[in-house]
Amino acid sequence: MSEQVAKFEGWAIVEMFGHGREIGYVTTQYFGSACLFQIDVPELPARERTLRCPEFVNHEWTPAGAKVKGEAVPARTRMIGPASIFALNPCSEEAARVALDEFVPRKYVVLEIPKDAPKQLPGERELGIDYCDECGQEIDDCDCHPIPTDEDDPRPEAQV
Repeated sequence: MSEQVAKFEGWAIVEMFGHGREIGYVTTQYFGSACLFQIDVPELPARERTLRCPEFVNHEWTPAGAKVKGEAVPARTRMIGPASIFALNPCSEEAARVALDEFVPRKYVVLEIPKDAPKQLPGERELGIDYCDECGQEIDDCDCHPIPTDEDDPRPEAQV
């Protein structure tokens, strides 16, 4: 009886147990009776892009419309065993490259922020500043609860 060997070859998004993900060109490799999937992840060249929506860039909130430059990511190869795969999602090369650009982490440099961009999100508060619970303004600008002065203090020792 002849033994039939199954193989996969093509672009895919490979999801692994433990929340891992690889995206690239997948081939099946046999080493004796052992089978591994070889995932060749192509190089991502450095590129500039304009943010379509606000996002964190280098741990700072960056508004939509900002221009950023992502550094290049070198090509690499990873071999994984079939038992570690949760899902293998075949796709076109174009879809794989779009997914790579979205999911592969890279360092970014902010090149330009729009002049009319808000410094923070609507409703977001700056850290280290106290705000009035009633009017929402900074405590120093709030008229709801004026800050008492020594002249307002009824204690005799305050009247010096």
